[in-house]
Amino acid sequence: MFNFSGSEIIFLLILGLVVLGPEKLPPVLRKMGQLYGQFKKITGDAQSEFRGAFAEPLRDMQKAANDYKTVFTDASKQVESQFIEAKTVFTQSATHEQDVVEPMFVPYEAPPVVASPTTDDDLSLESTIISYDTKADN
Repeated sequence: MFNFSGSEIIFLLILGLVVLGPEKLPPVLRKMGQLYGQFKKITGDAQSEFRGAFAEPLRDMQKAANDYKTVFTDASKQVESQFIEAKTVFTQSATHEQDVVEPMFVPYEAPPVVASPTTDDDLSLESTIISYDTKADN
């Protein structure tokens, strides 16, 4: 609890000797030792009571957490095995379908081209003006 090094303890003893004097220092140190022992006993008792009070609820919580972990692990394994099984069935089905259905190649046959007589006027790139007869309303 108190982390004093050797030099700090010597410094405190010298300070106590200067402040209290050689007659009062031994009884004060004895009394401080007794108080420190009582303090350690009280804190040790409190720790053991605390551990005793919370030990069973902590065990129950740990057991419940382990039970949930087991349930979720089992569910995860079951889902994984069903996924693998479905994947296997799908793969086998796809392989079977490839074996049963043979692709048929039907080449495209273009209709026969009939040659029509063409003239140079039909192939001309000049614009043609088309005139329409319209009735005039009178």
